[in-house]
Amino acid sequence: MSTNTTESARDRLARLRAEVAERRDAASAVLPVKPADVFHCLTSGATIPTGQGFLSASHISRAGENVIVTQKMIDASYSASGWSWMNLLGDDDAQLAKWGEVRFRLGRAPEDAPTWGVVGDADWREAREQARKDAWSQPTAQARAEALAAVNARFGPPPTTSTIISTTPDPSIKLAAEQQRALDEGGVRHVSHYEAREPGVGERR
Repeated sequence: MSTNTTESARDRLARLRAEVAERRDAASAVLPVKPADVFHCLTSGATIPTGQGFLSASHISRAGENVIVTQKMIDASYSASGWSWMNLLGDDDAQLAKWGEVRFRLGRAPEDAPTWGVVGDADWREAREQARKDAWSQPTAQARAEALAAVNARFGPPPTTSTIISTTPDPSIKLAAEQQRALDEGGVRHVSHYEAREPGVGERR
């Protein structure tokens, strides 16, 4: 004889939590990182959760920086389904499929790693301008030339300046054209007639 039992809401919640924890523990066993490991950022502006909860903390990545993995960071990396974005660390193809770009790589950043996302962005402009100032501060002409060449080799050519062209007609240009056309056609703009008079002649009294 079998006995049917109805699972209470509390029991169901406890069971689901246990299943999620089990999946999370299984995923943790294959994560490519553990606490105290280091990965570096290739782009700026990516959000890295560093805590859990409604008001959880997070860190905004900056290209070229090194990030030390913590247990809190690992715990906060999981979604409700038990998947961790840290599974993508060390897999460029998976990051491209997920985000359309490679954001992180394992290990410390190389010494010459760019500190900007893409050429032309605000970080690139700031870094290039600082490098240019440092180059110009060199004590000799030869040192300055070599430093400036190094800036161009690392950052590429300087940013181009933009020119805003207004499509609103300039009234002074239009008036000048009309006056020129009138002169070309033999016309005149204004004629004044003067008649010589002796002083006091013709004046009203």
